[in-house]
Amino acid sequence: MTADADSGAPGFRADTRSGDAGGACDACLRRSHVIATLAVRIEGLLQRPSERIASLLTLPSDELVEALVPGDRIAGVRTAVEAFEPDDGRRAAADALLDVLCPHSPAYPDALRGLPDAPPVLWVRGGAERLAALLDEPGVAVVGTRRPSAYGTEVAEELSRGLSAAGVTVVSGLAIGIDAAAHRGALRAPEPRTIAVLGGGADVVYPRINRRIYEQIAELGVILSESPPGRRPYRWTFPARNRIMAAITAMTVVVEASDPSGSLITASFAAELGRGVAAVPGRVTATNAAGSNRLLRDGAAVIRDAADALDELFGVGGADRLVSAGPDQSALLPEERAVLDAVERGLVPGSMTGEPSHIRVVLGTLEARGFIRRTGIGSYERVASMHPSARGRS
Repeated sequence: MTADADSGAPGFRADTRSGDAGGACDACLRRSHVIATLAVRIEGLLQRPSERIASLLTLPSDELVEALVPGDRIAGVRTAVEAFEPDDGRRAAADALLDVLCPHSPAYPDALRGLPDAPPVLWVRGGAERLAALLDEPGVAVVGTRRPSAYGTEVAEELSRGLSAAGVTVVSGLAIGIDAAAHRGALRAPEPRTIAVLGGGADVVYPRINRRIYEQIAELGVILSESPPGRRPYRWTFPARNRIMAAITAMTVVVEASDPSGSLITASFAAELGRGVAAVPGRVTATNAAGSNRLLRDGAAVIRDAADALDELFGVGGADRLVSAGPDQSALLPEERAVLDAVERGLVPGSMTGEPSHIRVVLGTLEARGFIRRTGIGSYERVASMHPSARGRS
């Protein structure tokens, strides 16, 4: 086995066939196959994946095999890898409706080329052209806990909806919790912009509960993975995919994360790459917000909504890009404003000033227009607003 000096990633053979806009070269496909073949051994070796995965993925293929395979089995693994036919990988991609890209392809994201452990191959559901379109401007990774509060879910969804409506691509990992909320919010924008980066193959829905979201993203956005089709995720592939999320975005926003957590790994990758790091304030007594609150203590930007995120991305006035992703408070009548203010103060209808029947009518109007929602019998809460005028922006 020899390192392939031309491929941009260590490989088994020196012969390559350059990938076109929608293809990958032989050497990079072989390198991807090596990593996939050794995935189980990587899983067994790494007890704390986030700390050592980068050093492993930078090894040339022959050294990677020697580091992971017992000496008496190395020859067999080498033989199996050498027997791999790159065209089989291309056929597998076509069968799974995936485009396949390597660093030789013009469509391979520039943001990934400089990584020391850059993915040798990207498998793309949704097409290389759509991927390029979604990466044509700065994007935001929205990540967080798999067990969010109702507040965290709402903020992630509304933040992502506002960003997507403003033309910013929302990137997340399709996990349950904050990731799913981020994708749902982005998909609710008039022209959805979202990318899901998976730990398993781009054709493998994981977790299965998010199948509907996966299908919507496949139709309107992009599903992205460095794992070949059909491959299940491993523990180490989740922090590995986090480096992709951090690299292809200009900023990572953490919405509720415990300490430690995978979301903080993404934020750490972002900081190392010189990308922005931000967080949404959470309850100081909530363990599922301990990590995100620590980021704020350590200097991360404070994000309350999409307007804040746009200002961080594009500078002062960035929020002017925001297309209303929610109702505009400036259109409220005085009586509607009074009832909305009462809801924000935590008052229930019976304690509000005014005729009860009229208050119920106003509450129904506010609910129908998306300002409030029911939280129980006779109680309401304010829905997060993404409209700049809600905070007095011009």
